[in-house]
Amino acid sequence: MPAPDRIEWVSDEDGVSALIPAWDRLSRSHDGTPFSLPAWFECWWRAFGGGRDLRVCTAWRGDALVGVLPLNRTGRSLQGPDVEVPLYRPLAVDRTALQALAGAAANAAGDALVIPSLPQGDSAVDAFMQATRGRLTLAEPVHVSPIVETGGDVARFRELTKPRWGYPLDRLRRKMNREHGAEFLLVDRPQDLDGMLRRGFEVESSGWKGSAGTGILSTPEKELFWRSLAETFDRTNETRLSAIVLDGRMAAFDLTLLVNERLYLLKTGYDESFARLRPGLVLRLAVVERCFELGLEAHELLGDRSAWKAMFATTERSHVRVSSYARRPREAARYLYRRTRPHLLRAYRAAGSTLERSTRRGARPA
Repeated sequence: MPAPDRIEWVSDEDGVSALIPAWDRLSRSHDGTPFSLPAWFECWWRAFGGGRDLRVCTAWRGDALVGVLPLNRTGRSLQGPDVEVPLYRPLAVDRTALQALAGAAANAAGDALVIPSLPQGDSAVDAFMQATRGRLTLAEPVHVSPIVETGGDVARFRELTKPRWGYPLDRLRRKMNREHGAEFLLVDRPQDLDGMLRRGFEVESSGWKGSAGTGILSTPEKELFWRSLAETFDRTNETRLSAIVLDGRMAAFDLTLLVNERLYLLKTGYDESFARLRPGLVLRLAVVERCFELGLEAHELLGDRSAWKAMFATTERSHVRVSSYARRPREAARYLYRRTRPHLLRAYRAAGSTLERSTRRGARPA
């Protein structure tokens, strides 16, 4: 395909609003995830955009929008959304449009260009590495997201994963029904969205998440983002909630999006007072089985690997962060730090393990 006729940078909210219809059509026809949709970026900008300058790079062929790359500028650095974005990918109809976006971003980068959470092996990684030749650029592994493929036979899924569950989840579900009058809401669009979100956010932000300050309700910005996201995607019939209610109390909760036959797990949590019943794991199994019933392609668990996700996952997707720095002393130091950081962490952990083993040997009685 020919190169785009022009690149335009949109730097105001009115300009983004005018772009939304074409952006939405492009995303739904050429990406299929919720994370490239303008609705996701609008919610993100509303919650986390304070102190940043909006920069949306667009590529055009005549009157046709052929590429979108939402970025923001902080100081002299240009970057993609850096929090609450589990998957980030430039939106382009073909390779030449992608290369044009990457080249425009590299030319406008200034001190640094940071592109977060790109799928490893995606053509965008190569596009940014090529576009930033002459700068100090590296692609770093950031996280590996587990995925449950749900397009096959649920019996086969259970056969493969049940040895990993670690708990008698079927028996615990029967116990919930028998002793606690359990109610299950599975991959549903509730009539009272606001009430369900309020109760669900309280559950998600309780327990260790509340203590660590990582829950949805831990900051006004996070609550604004997740609430507006759920409400915005509900208007397109894509928000789905799941929950277990025991004795009238919500014991476990999921906030998910159902987009293009894939169910994306955005937030989940459980009431630790019901921990002996493992409500989080029981809910996860019930949601996976519901995905099979609905004929969905996959349940995307997002985030990074964890023990509970490994119990159910059948595949995974790795992500990288592309960071590019100008050839100046301060930026070169940032590049060197990021390049050597994995080696320093491995050395630190190895030294800690050696010290721990030495301490244990020294503590043994003669």
